[in-house]
Amino acid sequence: MEPHRGWTITSSSWNYLRKRWLDRGQELITVIQEKTKRTEEKEEAENRSPTWSILRAPQKINKAKRLEDKAIMSAPPFFHSAGRGDLKFCGEDDGPTVVVWESLSESEQEQWSKMMGKSKD
Repeated sequence: MEPHRGWTITSSSWNYLRKRWLDRGQELITVIQEKTKRTEEKEEAENRSPTWSILRAPQKINKAKRLEDKAIMSAPPFFHSAGRGDLKFCGEDDGPTVVVWESLSESEQEQWSKMMGKSKD
């Protein structure tokens, strides 16, 4: 949308997210740009993102409804909700969650460790 804020996203992902974010288009663009930069930095450090088929396996086994991941663009539509920390990409924050552990910062991993100790799902 702006020369200094370039990124690429598949049309299906864009349409899915755009519908979820309704009238917050500029906020969505800003979030995508920030998360794209973070993803690129992680991948430069040899931390690769899991494929959808890999994410689907624990989702099916644990009947997970939510995905905690680093990038809004990689949130698969087969989860009812997705987010990272306080930022909800789509859906609600309830139910069993698949966490992409390597995508989290050390402080986020600590927070999740505490939450998992209290969680029943």
